[in-house]
Amino acid sequence: MFQSIKFKSGGEIFSLINKERGEIMKGKKIVEVGLAAIIALSGVASAAAPAFAAPNVIYPNVQSYTKDSDTFTLPKKSRLLVVSNEKTLNNEVLLRDLKRASSQLADRGVLSEAPQIVFGTLENAADNDIIVKMGTNPDLTGKNDAYAVDIKNNITISAEDETGIYYGLTSVIQMLIEGDNVLTKGNIVDYSDVEDRSFHLDCARKFFTKDWIISLIKDLSWQKYNSIQLHFSENEGFRLQSDTLEAIDGFQYVNNQYLTKQDMLEIIQVANEYHIEVIPSLDSPGHLGAVLRYLPSDYSCASLFPYDGRRAQCFNIFTNDEARGFLIDLMTEFIDFFSEAGCKRFNIGGDEFLEKFSNFSNEQYVQIMEYFNEVSAIAKSKGMTPRTWNDGVMYGNYTGYKLDPDIEICYWAAPQNCASIEKFVQNGNRVINFSDTYMYYVLSSWWLQNACPEGDRIYKEWHPGKFSTLQGGIPQTYNKPYANFIKGGSYAVWCDVPGYMTQDSVANNIFYRTRATAYKMWNTSDSMPEYADVKKAFDKIGRVPGYKSVLPEPGQVLYEGQSVALTIEYKNEFGQTIEPTETLYGLKDNEYTIEPKELYGYKFEKASESLTGVYKENKTITLTYKTFTDKEALINEVNNALVIKDYIPETVKEYKEALDVAKDVKEDPSAGQKKVDETLAALRTAKEKAVKAKFYKLYVEAYYPVSDAAYASGYQAYMNAVNNGKNTLKDENLDVETAEAAYNNIMNAKKALIKKAADKPTISATKGYYSWYSYNNMIDGNRNSKCWFGANQTAGDEVLFTFPTKVKLSGVNVVQAAQGDILRDAEVQISADKVNWTKVGTLKDTDPLEKRFDFDAQEVKYVRIYINSGYGAWYQISEVEFVLEAIDEDTTLKDLIEKAKEEDLEGKTIASRDEFLEALIEAQKALVAEDIKNEEVINRLNKAIEGLVDAPVVNTKDLVEAVAKADALTEEEVNKAIKKNVEAYTKALENAKAVLAKDASQEEVNEAAKALNDAIGGLNVLRGNPETLNAALEAVAKKDESKYTAESWAALMAVVEEVKAIDLENATQKEIDEAVAKLNKAVDALEEKVVIEPEKPTEKPTEKPTEKPETKPETKPEDKKDDTVKTGDSTMIFIMVALMAASAIVYISLKRKKFN
Repeated sequence: MFQSIKFKSGGEIFSLINKERGEIMKGKKIVEVGLAAIIALSGVASAAAPAFAAPNVIYPNVQSYTKDSDTFTLPKKSRLLVVSNEKTLNNEVLLRDLKRASSQLADRGVLSEAPQIVFGTLENAADNDIIVKMGTNPDLTGKNDAYAVDIKNNITISAEDETGIYYGLTSVIQMLIEGDNVLTKGNIVDYSDVEDRSFHLDCARKFFTKDWIISLIKDLSWQKYNSIQLHFSENEGFRLQSDTLEAIDGFQYVNNQYLTKQDMLEIIQVANEYHIEVIPSLDSPGHLGAVLRYLPSDYSCASLFPYDGRRAQCFNIFTNDEARGFLIDLMTEFIDFFSEAGCKRFNIGGDEFLEKFSNFSNEQYVQIMEYFNEVSAIAKSKGMTPRTWNDGVMYGNYTGYKLDPDIEICYWAAPQNCASIEKFVQNGNRVINFSDTYMYYVLSSWWLQNACPEGDRIYKEWHPGKFSTLQGGIPQTYNKPYANFIKGGSYAVWCDVPGYMTQDSVANNIFYRTRATAYKMWNTSDSMPEYADVKKAFDKIGRVPGYKSVLPEPGQVLYEGQSVALTIEYKNEFGQTIEPTETLYGLKDNEYTIEPKELYGYKFEKASESLTGVYKENKTITLTYKTFTDKEALINEVNNALVIKDYIPETVKEYKEALDVAKDVKEDPSAGQKKVDETLAALRTAKEKAVKAKFYKLYVEAYYPVSDAAYASGYQAYMNAVNNGKNTLKDENLDVETAEAAYNNIMNAKKALIKKAADKPTISATKGYYSWYSYNNMIDGNRNSKCWFGANQTAGDEVLFTFPTKVKLSGVNVVQAAQGDILRDAEVQISADKVNWTKVGTLKDTDPLEKRFDFDAQEVKYVRIYINSGYGAWYQISEVEFVLEAIDEDTTLKDLIEKAKEEDLEGKTIASRDEFLEALIEAQKALVAEDIKNEEVINRLNKAIEGLVDAPVVNTKDLVEAVAKADALTEEEVNKAIKKNVEAYTKALENAKAVLAKDASQEEVNEAAKALNDAIGGLNVLRGNPETLNAALEAVAKKDESKYTAESWAALMAVVEEVKAIDLENATQKEIDEAVAKLNKAVDALEEKVVIEPEKPTEKPTEKPTEKPETKPETKPEDKKDDTVKTGDSTMIFIMVALMAASAIVYISLKRKKFN
């Protein structure tokens, strides 16, 4: 049974009637029926400007994108064409990824249905195909997860392996989502800056379900992460089924919540399908409190290190061989399990196994390192690469050991005496950046309030080469291209307080953070877009298709010769593209029928070939449409444009530009309906912003209000009055009285504002504060309180004090709270505008806790403490005190503005009035910005007030009446006149309006009025009807030249050429009638040719001689005369011809005239 599959998208060509998915329909008829709905305005480009808007690709963050000037739009139907070769055929991984991409394209609405997957030759590619090629590419060789994309009239994705194709497909789908299927043509070469783009999940403290982890893995892959480290052992819980632990009497999983090994195998399978490597993390010998609580007490280090806070969480591998053996058995169980599951790396621990690593003796520390080397060897024997956390390995100055250089180092922090990156590199280890300063999301009130950066900070500050700073503020930063020892980076979720939030809240809260991290791991460049734009791209692209839902079924898999593509082009009569090309895909030998779809502003005219046929080979069919545009509303707006001189200049600037565009579109015959509609909308929008000059007082106060920074109360009421004033100005019928009332409301509310105390600044800072040690403690007057900043000192950090208004400042006193957390390298700076800063002193670690900076008194609004270089310690400030001096209020600018607002602008010259308005607005801006001593602004306004000039009295009555008379004429009435008079009228009307819009002299007004009245009179000269002339010309065209004499025919043709040369758009009816009469006269004068015809004989001889002479006369040979006709003799023929000529009758036809 047939089913109709309807597509919602306005860009879709066809409604496909097809059989159920999966059946190859050879010889059956498939009918594609055009949509019967007009495409929405937003879906069609105009004929005049057919280029489709090129998107600014923000995400994915590609390495290079060489762009053309043109764009490509993928229609709602496409296919995945895979170039067949030994790498692509019978490739299960590639086919799996292609099927997923097919489903994702449909799931996210990029395509109206899941596209076919067709294996074939490149020669079989069609426009709008998504082509996949796999093979050697010198541009990609040796680069991480590299791929290339070539965008022309189709999209080609190429890579050297399946992973490159996977990331290429992912990028293309994301770009299509972000750009609404519009891409800039060009070539992309892309690859990752680093090899390892990882995510760490603490699924030990907090239980995460299998399905949640699988959804996370899918979404991480969508962001181009390529590994996930699952940390399943912690002090608070052990969350993976263990044969070793279940053999312990009484052992229980916390709340009986754990992942079975089968769960883990399913997680690994999905991860493999999404090109994510699972890295198990079983921390040891510490962070194992959840295991040690079920073991004998001497299995832990409790008795060895009685004063260490983590002694009960660390296995005693030093003096208890049973404990060491148990731990090795536990590690081996999971190394065996994960290696058999195909995992290639294993985190064997090393994190915080004691609170103070300095508690170890050298011998004990060597034992720790030997333990790690032993477990490392077990992992390597199973084909796995080991990794550890950085803080506890190669610590301090212990000697007598060599850490396995094959161990990867997860470098998360740099506490005192921990090994530097350089030290690990010298040992031969590679490092992964886990910087807790940027990439730790910890379920804990304190962490989330003070030390878990949002995505913007990660985006702006971090990159894979920026590791944690060493003690003493020594940076560990390496720039691109990253050295081989930097393997990559990782974002980490730790669940210190497991019940702090749900697993879904975790997913929502890390959405931007993980994406910012992934963005920077893939490609950190010098030309990064603004984070706000990147965030919008994150939102639009969203989570992976199928995040928590089932993807649609993929398209059919077909092979060479089974699939045929018909490309449909849409052109207007000028040959311009008016709609993106679309492609119809069908099975070979099936029939098709195409009905042209309706396009807004166009009528279908013709096709380049038949719209019915049989799928045989790829081809292109061009559909041509005729522009059908309704410009009446646009013409009306242009003809009734605002009188610019009546308005405040800055409010009609946009309108003037829109009006110029509208005039061009009005005259452009190729402008499509969409262009007309857009132009009209832009003109009307700009028109709404125009404010008449007579309402200038209300405009200045409504659009340039004071800020709330300086006021303690009354501001909301003030802003209500301001907003009411703005709305009042939008009233087309606004009168002076209403405007004055709205203005008075604003001024009354302004007078009611109560100012804040000028000496009390507000405080903001780069770093958050710890616990209750808030910012305001620095200005509470109590030196026993303090602000404690909850993160290490970082270069570029600032503490900003902002006063409500400018103050006269002559000194700053900074009191710090603790020598250990003193600022090591900072400056105290002041500014009046937050742009230009002046240093007034420095803060060093050698300074006393209290330090005062005195300077010449000056007006400032901002004071900041700016940190120049980082240090591995937090910082504490008890008090910041300011030395203020009295400042006399300067009301010069304010008073001048009030004086200006008393001016009556009626009757002033436009030039002097406009200069006054611009000067007044500039002064109001300065007042609001507290730039009250700006002499340039003050002088300009004074000069503008004095410069107001009365305009000469000009009588415009006649011109106004003429314009009104012209505006009353309909387009139909005007167009009845001959063309040159219409053009003269149009020009005269435009000039008349221009004269009214300026300070024109009486002479100019009179001349414009006369010219317009004359032009209106000229419209009475009507254009003639050429029908009779055309009919006469058609009659001449039907005549047979061969029947007439050359002289009379030439005379007629001369008249025809003369008549054809007549400019019909400027010809009156009288002129046309005269031309017809002249043409008819020439026709009447035609002379027929003389014809001479020979007369035929009337009788023929009917009898032949029947008798012969009986006797033959005798003649002597010598007397005989030979008169017989010999063979070949022509005498007889000449005689017969002569006889015929003689018997002919000559007919003479007298000349006669032929009347038609």
